[in-house]
Amino acid sequence: MGKPKLKKFKGDNDNNIFDIDIPDVKVDGKKGFDAVILPGEIGDYTIEQKGKKFTLTDDDGGIYKLKKIESVVFDGDTVGTADDMVFNTSLGTVMSPDTSIDLSGQTTGGNLLVGSGIPASDFVVVRSEADGLELGLSIIYRQGPSVDPVSVDPDGTVHFLVNDGSQSTVNGSSDDNAGRAAWSFQYSAITGLNGETTDLGDFTFMLKIDVDVTEGVDYRTFTMVDPGFAIPNATGMYWVDEDNTPVIGDDGGNTNVAQNSENFAFGFINNYIDADPDTPGMQSYTGDGFPEGEFDIVLEAYNAGGDLIASNHIVVDVFDFI
Repeated sequence: MGKPKLKKFKGDNDNNIFDIDIPDVKVDGKKGFDAVILPGEIGDYTIEQKGKKFTLTDDDGGIYKLKKIESVVFDGDTVGTADDMVFNTSLGTVMSPDTSIDLSGQTTGGNLLVGSGIPASDFVVVRSEADGLELGLSIIYRQGPSVDPVSVDPDGTVHFLVNDGSQSTVNGSSDDNAGRAAWSFQYSAITGLNGETTDLGDFTFMLKIDVDVTEGVDYRTFTMVDPGFAIPNATGMYWVDEDNTPVIGDDGGNTNVAQNSENFAFGFINNYIDADPDTPGMQSYTGDGFPEGEFDIVLEAYNAGGDLIASNHIVVDVFDFI
């Protein structure tokens, strides 16, 4: 039997999304950001790369040749987002929007290595199998339940919707606390996977937190560093801001794992948020009761050469819906 004739799809030099529901295709994205949506899971395909070209073959022998495609979305054969997976063709990473972090970053009870009973499930997880690396981000109502994602962009950005205001039992939190935002975010960086001998110190991790309440972004960027002396946490590392000032020094984990839970009431975030940009001066986000806004959070990993090797990006839409 000869090779199948491939049906061709071409982009239009703009951003394109190709929703492919047939096998034996050839897709050329051309310019712009281009994504291909395929049925099933990533495990249903073998992936071969030659330069910037990819050939995927499904379990039935169907062929999918991709050129100038930035991401491949596997829809899990479901309507919702929980089973979606996004393959970043540039970095070679895979994003899962609603899953558990690696077991090496969990307690025997299925919680994070930091905090008190924070679940290790319901994370947005980005893995670089080649680097033995995993980046995780999750959203919870503080001292309460996890929050599920509401949508996934073709580039792998995951969106969440949470209630505005302070910590409240209305959202399922165990207690009311007017001094904390209703929701918190968790980050998890895990190294040394797949038999790799690397630890946290072999990579550069950056945490970017958006402090602009509008749809625009204004990132505060924090970098994990080894201070060169003993500090009272199990990772041996802390996070510094753009001025090299230590900001986060209480990560839980070990030399391979760094985890924490952060809240927008904390000074290193809250002090930089103008709750109402349309009003002259700086309006306190805490003082205004943690009102509506849209915040991006990004966790990145770079190798020793300074190359970006993994990126996890979520967007939290804070909305008054109660």
